[in-house]
Amino acid sequence: MKALSCADSGGKYCPCHLAYSNDCIRCNMLNKNKTCDCIWQGVCIYNEVIHNKNSPIVQRQEYLCDIEDIKLVEEYTYLIKIKIPKVLSKDLRSPGAYVLVKSENKDSEIFSAPISVMDVDLDNNTLEVVVKTVGIKTKGIVKFDKVYIKGPYFNGLFGVKEIKSTSKSNSLVILNGLSQVNSINVVRRLIENNNKVDVFINHNGVILDSVIQKIYNLGANIYHIDIDVDKLFISDYIKTNNIKLVYSGGSNHFNKDIMDIVDSVDENIKLAVSNNNLICCGEGICGACGINLNGVKVKTCKTQVNSREYLKSIY
Repeated sequence: MKALSCADSGGKYCPCHLAYSNDCIRCNMLNKNKTCDCIWQGVCIYNEVIHNKNSPIVQRQEYLCDIEDIKLVEEYTYLIKIKIPKVLSKDLRSPGAYVLVKSENKDSEIFSAPISVMDVDLDNNTLEVVVKTVGIKTKGIVKFDKVYIKGPYFNGLFGVKEIKSTSKSNSLVILNGLSQVNSINVVRRLIENNNKVDVFINHNGVILDSVIQKIYNLGANIYHIDIDVDKLFISDYIKTNNIKLVYSGGSNHFNKDIMDIVDSVDENIKLAVSNNNLICCGEGICGACGINLNGVKVKTCKTQVNSREYLKSIY
């Protein structure tokens, strides 16, 4: 099996438990295949494991943090500002970053909910997230002055490499519903890479004014569309503006519609999409996020997969 790409590969949380249990996502020498098939990316996880057997695994920490502000922005939907340790701030600015959030009165990790990072203020070390209180994991979060935060996690979208590698070109971000929350880190990274960024927001879904204002402040152009009637307009826009990368943040069905529009123009345009799979532990251990991708079992809380291959496998 060709080696997959792991969001933690080469980072401070690599090698992880999966490498030491011969379940490594990235290194075939550390899983059932036992054959090196990696494309060298500056790190040999196999070498790290073999020569550091007695070194402790660096694990993500859980912090009890003060909630600075809670604002109701939609029915059952809250914008929460949280004071976080400085050690977390910079990592949480990565495209696709998310955290596990747990109510102050819960001890067990089974109550942790994966929540996308909306924005991070590096000067004041504050994290903003949007929480929809739909179940036992999330209802308690808004009832206390403190909350447990565990992280950072990085696989909240597929196509992180495509976003980080795109520079000095035109990019298009298309958003629908609450998936717009994780777009701020995407837009910021694209603008930092000297891209011109246009943002289309489907006006038939939920629109959060705080997200729109932050995108506007970053310097992106914002347009409101109707995905059901504007497909031809979007394809013409991609073509006439020589768009090199499209990020689609929405449901899988929405992302599939966007992929079809992009591919009708040029299948070589880079495509990144939000990761909508069920995430529980975030460490590739519990298996809740597992999917079957062309006959291969993939743990999507850590594995970066090709956006087109993923969408075609589920539709």
